[in-house]
Amino acid sequence: MGIGAWGLAAGLALTLAGSAMAESWQLAGHTVTLEDTGEGGARLVADGAVVLEDWQVFADGALQVPGGAVLWGAAGPGGNACNAAPFALWLPLGGPARLDGPADSCAYLVPAPGPDGISWTAEALPGEPSETWIWTAAGGLVAGQGTAFAPEAGLGWEALAGLDGQHPVEALKLAPVWGALQAGLAPADLQAFSERISELGSGGLTGADYLGEACLKFTCDADWAVLYLQAASQRVFAAWHVGGEAGPHLFPADPAAWPAAARAAVEGHVGG
Repeated sequence: MGIGAWGLAAGLALTLAGSAMAESWQLAGHTVTLEDTGEGGARLVADGAVVLEDWQVFADGALQVPGGAVLWGAAGPGGNACNAAPFALWLPLGGPARLDGPADSCAYLVPAPGPDGISWTAEALPGEPSETWIWTAAGGLVAGQGTAFAPEAGLGWEALAGLDGQHPVEALKLAPVWGALQAGLAPADLQAFSERISELGSGGLTGADYLGEACLKFTCDADWAVLYLQAASQRVFAAWHVGGEAGPHLFPADPAAWPAAARAAVEGHVGG
């Protein structure tokens, strides 16, 4: 019996905060309702008891699993500081409902239901490993093992032409680009650059070359990064600034070695 049999369409993302909407489902002998609190938030109710209340509550799907059913979604306080975190509502046949979660995470986690449970995954970013959460009826919601960021096997300089309009993280998936940064930067510098280039940003082609820029969301003027890939020489140029420091870091360190477009991007941040 699939998701549709439980009366909840796959991919449903219902936001109730600030609305008068309500949804109700009958799942494994339980009545579950998602409703507006009337005070700018939403609550999830199972068999008449409130099991979850927050500013935002999303219901993503429902699934029959051995011994009952599970409804899963995400909840959080809203705003830009953190993504809504996943939860699972276990609805056993003949037993009381149990809420597992929300997970202690701010990552953008994508759910994947399976025959016996649900997993959520956020892809690895430069400087930040992947994140996984796994739910089963027996084990509840637990964190899985993350994996470090790695470039895509076989993706080299020939892929540079496909980076137009792509975030800098996509450029770092080119094996020779990531390899040049790993070889040329000290671990602490690579971490600082990776954290900044992976956040809020954009990129595209400038002629045959690639230029990407990004920054930390809440300190964008002080914590930024630039990535420039020169097609003809197959060279990598990286710059980043750490809030509180006097000036930016450059790789390579000699600005005279930088292409004009790359220097201009850095100067646009420092006002030089």
